[in-house]
Amino acid sequence: MNNTGYGILVVVAGPSGAGKTTLAKHLVDRFSNSVFSVSVTTRSPRGGEEDGIDYFFVNEHEFDSRIAEGYFLEHADVHGYRYGTSRIWVEDQLSMGKSVILEIDVNGAMQISESIPGSVLIFVAPPNPNMLELRLSSRNTDTKGVINSRLSVASEEIRWLGAFDYFICNDNLSDSKSVIEQVFITELMKLGRRILPVQARQYEPDLFHGLDFWNGKKVIVTAGPTREFIDDIRFISNRSSGRMGYDLALTFRDIGSQVILISGPVPGILAPAGIDLMQVISAGDLRVLLENNIENADLLVMAAAVADFRPQKCRTGKISRQTGGIDLRLDSVPDILAGLQPIECPVLAFALEFGESYEQKALEKMKKKGADAVFVNRGDIKGRGMETPGNTGVILFRNGNKSEVPTGSKRFVAEVIAAQMGRYLSDE
Repeated sequence: MNNTGYGILVVVAGPSGAGKTTLAKHLVDRFSNSVFSVSVTTRSPRGGEEDGIDYFFVNEHEFDSRIAEGYFLEHADVHGYRYGTSRIWVEDQLSMGKSVILEIDVNGAMQISESIPGSVLIFVAPPNPNMLELRLSSRNTDTKGVINSRLSVASEEIRWLGAFDYFICNDNLSDSKSVIEQVFITELMKLGRRILPVQARQYEPDLFHGLDFWNGKKVIVTAGPTREFIDDIRFISNRSSGRMGYDLALTFRDIGSQVILISGPVPGILAPAGIDLMQVISAGDLRVLLENNIENADLLVMAAAVADFRPQKCRTGKISRQTGGIDLRLDSVPDILAGLQPIECPVLAFALEFGESYEQKALEKMKKKGADAVFVNRGDIKGRGMETPGNTGVILFRNGNKSEVPTGSKRFVAEVIAAQMGRYLSDE
């Protein structure tokens, strides 16, 4: 593990001749815990390129075979040749705490962004098309026709610049190297990628006694909202941001747990490194993944905000507004925990309640769901729960005890919840 925490996936893309390979390899040379991803390609070696070092060179038949096997994280046709990235290799490197640097085309970068949310996308381009043409010509590796083809493709690729996280105008190589270093360091230092600094626990150490209980344990965390579709465009859901569940997953990760995070759609949240992330849409999807992964778990944390209702029928296409309105007949979504019984591991449920009787309502839910504890917060008090950076609430335990969770960031609240669950289970 590097001294800042977990590795990241950095995708450096841009037009051919922009200098992206030079910048990508500079990151690997500059940062010892980063590795350069070697692409598979059907083109022949160019200049002094070596198989297994610059590229893995294969024929068309072998490339097709690897596609059929699901070998590639992304693959694309570029200037008459095919390129691809090994999924297993990238995931193995990230799981070991290494940062992976990918130098690929723009189409591949878009595939990576969809497959691994939170990847860092950097677009590299020279200051103008004339400079790009000069660089392509100076390589003395392509005919005039090939150069014109690359310039045409560059004009299409630049349309996707707005989908990237960063842009580097590669006018001066020394300056560009400095910029890409700064981007890399900034991304590594984001708290979502790091082990929480020790200062977070030093001022109130008693709150965090019990965290060590989870070292080496298998913990499943559910997070985010689920969606139940009305038609192919519209759906019923709720206001959950997923932040509470993700911060719980990060907390258990940092303690040393094996964490499986099953998440509904949460745009804008980084995919957490060091965690097995599984993505779902509906409550039915969530239940299937729980059934398939709950065996031998030491704790199930049900922080997901499952949609309570679903249409009796999902209509194909998009319902026209010109119909003047629609009548929706809704069914209750079956309780996931009830459907999973018997559950062999302890369960921490979550409840968002309104009114002064919120604790009583949460207790009834805990008993109905067969949970060992429930964290409950108020939905009618500003700054608590959904769509806020902070939270506070109460943990109610099956043995009749309860524990207040002080107000703080959701990461802080997650740490306190995990510690209190650890103390509760260690005392049983």
